[in-house]
Amino acid sequence: MESQTQSEEPESFLYSSLPSFARDALDEQDDSSFTETQTPFDDSFFGGDGIIGRAMGDTIDSLTKIWMDERNAPEMLPYEHALVEPLILAIETQAENIMERMENQTESTFESMLYQTEIERIKYLLKSYLRCRLWKIEKYTLHLLRQPDLKEILSSQEIGYARRYQELIESHNYDSFLYQLPRSQHKQDESTIEIDMVVRPNLDAPVFCRVLSHTGHVEINNDSVLFEPNDIYILRYSDVRVHLKEKKSKVNLKNFET
Repeated sequence: MESQTQSEEPESFLYSSLPSFARDALDEQDDSSFTETQTPFDDSFFGGDGIIGRAMGDTIDSLTKIWMDERNAPEMLPYEHALVEPLILAIETQAENIMERMENQTESTFESMLYQTEIERIKYLLKSYLRCRLWKIEKYTLHLLRQPDLKEILSSQEIGYARRYQELIESHNYDSFLYQLPRSQHKQDESTIEIDMVVRPNLDAPVFCRVLSHTGHVEINNDSVLFEPNDIYILRYSDVRVHLKEKKSKVNLKNFET
């Protein structure tokens, strides 16, 4: 069966969660959507009948970790292309398989419902992760767009969203009041000793972190702190920033508000 064009296929659960102007920004991009350019997980992630298998557990653990880190980090963390995008495609594909299974095999409806419940849990994590990133984009738009490693921090769709959002903010401010001011006062990104109009993340914000693996002694405020597995600390984000971004994932951020 030939694939449908983008206008014919139904909106994905991720695309439909965006505001209308964000969709317009994504549609204007030359790049394909999240799912169109990615290769799904191999058969090791699924059972013989196309249903998610046990090997998916490690992937979900990784998704949960990056979701918690993103929610609790004061800055935007690098977008996890290799994990998130194939997972989106896999989940959307499996949701269709489960619906077909429920229609064709009524005796396995209960089992299919269990799988569907698990998929909904994964979709919740994905939505929350992406919405948290959208919130940070809207808060730190100018700061992010000025980063030299922007393409490593944001996905191509997120970059389009940030640029379009900034254009709308500047246009709205000009139409609302800036046009009445002298041209020298039209800047919306002024940064001086007295005033800084660019909102930046507070890297010294306090965070809870849990040590995942033996890290050894870490220098914090001229003190040597031993990081052992499962130790939990409340520290400045800047003290654990390097360890959080290491590929070995030596620490992850925790949320103890609830």
